[in-house]
Amino acid sequence: CSPAGRKAGCPAVDEQRIFLFGYSDGASVGVQLATNSFFRGGVFAAVGGIGDIGKVSEKLQGKPIWIFHSADDRVLPVQGTDVLVEALRRVSGPEVLRYTRYDHDQEGVTGRLQGHSVGITASKLPEIYDWMLA
Repeated sequence: CSPAGRKAGCPAVDEQRIFLFGYSDGASVGVQLATNSFFRGGVFAAVGGIGDIGKVSEKLQGKPIWIFHSADDRVLPVQGTDVLVEALRRVSGPEVLRYTRYDHDQEGVTGRLQGHSVGITASKLPEIYDWMLA
């Protein structure tokens, strides 16, 4: 919160606990933003294109990241997320990288958006909030 924001009543923020939560295109942008030292880590669901995966994974090395995707995603194919996760695994250990890959849409969505509701699924999990605040 900026000085002007604090004056207006913005609460104090623990700068060591600023996480991103992104879904779909927001996940792709979130991954890019997480490379900035300002953010501690993030939760990303249904990640799309993020550019140079090697460079991105190096910048994310050691940051806590939890990625979600569904194998039946008809909007953003899970294979792109699989490649990102493998790159992140090469530079970070399992204590900082988590990957939840569902076999099918957990929300029961069908049709052209089948499998793409994983952000909704992730946001309902109490564990992610405990994990972010740990």
